[in-house]
Amino acid sequence: MTSEVVAEIEAQVSQLRAAGQVPPGLEDELDRCFEDVAEVSLAAVGKAMSGVSGPGADPIAGSAGPMSLAQLRKQATTAARRLLGPSFRRLERRGALGVARLGEAASIRAHVTADHLERLAARSPWASRVLSAARPGEAAMSAAGTTHPSIEGPLLAWVLERLSAAPPEEAREVPGLVLHAECGDGRVVEALAARGLDARGADPRSPVRADGDTRIVAAGALEYLGATLSGTLDGLLLTGVVDRLRPGEGRALAQLAARCLAPGGVVVLVSARPEAVVAMDPVAADLAHGRPLHPVTWCHLLARYGLSVLATFEPDPSEPDVFAVSAQRLVPAMLGGKDHA
Repeated sequence: MTSEVVAEIEAQVSQLRAAGQVPPGLEDELDRCFEDVAEVSLAAVGKAMSGVSGPGADPIAGSAGPMSLAQLRKQATTAARRLLGPSFRRLERRGALGVARLGEAASIRAHVTADHLERLAARSPWASRVLSAARPGEAAMSAAGTTHPSIEGPLLAWVLERLSAAPPEEAREVPGLVLHAECGDGRVVEALAARGLDARGADPRSPVRADGDTRIVAAGALEYLGATLSGTLDGLLLTGVVDRLRPGEGRALAQLAARCLAPGGVVVLVSARPEAVVAMDPVAADLAHGRPLHPVTWCHLLARYGLSVLATFEPDPSEPDVFAVSAQRLVPAMLGGKDHA
């Protein structure tokens, strides 16, 4: 193998080693491959040199017997690709996956930061006037976005049933931790607490409680979930924010929900139907910076980030313009079951 090919391969391996992406055992496999290719190359050179006689013979520019440097380079490269190709293709796929994950992480941080800044700006009269002047077509939609969906009747019973499902451990010493993001006045939080759950709430417009109750804090959904440790929530209810999603924000919300759920945890989102929002005011819906997603889109996003056991709430005459979707993060024992699809 020529020094250029060896240097190129060693440089790639060094980059992968520095990034921590070299799988176990690959170092030994590379050493063996280098030795095999080197032996093949040296044997070819020796054979070429043995066919050269005479003081004036040129081993590089030879005719049929000796191998030229270009031929030797091609042969060594072909052997290296044959021996190392599968390993490097695996590393290339893993590297591409790592880059994609880094890009998603950066996108999530950007959306979390934007959610935090938007909440702070909403509390400032001056910043609110600036935003209203910069986005005049969104005034009607922004006002509609501050109205929380009505969760009552059969829909409330369905939501409580999903979030109150028994955790995977039969004997849990502490109540399950459930968060209602953009909880409004906290009525659903109270209903969850009445079922024996450790219910919390977060809302960007939530004032400081006079009674000192800290179960409901002032925070946006992305802002709160971005600061939540992985695998700490047994249940998550998303409302409000799902009705005014910016481009790419749905992906960030679904990935944060999947990350924050503990094994066996359930996420439920309640949203207005996109067609209902358009029918209410098509101009405001088209000019707004965000709008609701369809149920099938939410099912796709939640499944993409590892959640399953998907279920949807079919609307009845009492809630014709609202739908709900739930998904669960499976526990390892369920993932290993034979019946798992």
